[in-house]
Amino acid sequence: MAASAHAREGLPKRYRLLRPAKFQSVLRHGRQTRDRLFTVYASENALAHVRVGLVVSRKASPKAVVRNRLKRHVRESARKHQQTLRGLDVVVVAKSAAASAEPATLRTSLERHWISIIERCKDS
Repeated sequence: MAASAHAREGLPKRYRLLRPAKFQSVLRHGRQTRDRLFTVYASENALAHVRVGLVVSRKASPKAVVRNRLKRHVRESARKHQQTLRGLDVVVVAKSAAASAEPATLRTSLERHWISIIERCKDS
């Protein structure tokens, strides 16, 4: 099978928060929502798309394989909801309970966060 048959569906680099100053700005000035798996911060940006930053520390899981899996789940969820999240900078902080959660539970948690963040940012 040709390599071009499988298009990459990841979150493009321009849709990611990469600079520490941007992370700090969202963490300091953004709206917040949390549950037992994630804390999500969001603030408005002047762009036509969402930008996502991830914080998955060793405190969440000492195993890199688990941390990378969590990051993939968050990026995929953000990619699927990028139309509804457009115009926002979002930082997702994974908690230790997320490391042992089932994928369906992670998806449900993130979907609730996206809905809550959209409502909170519209109110501001």
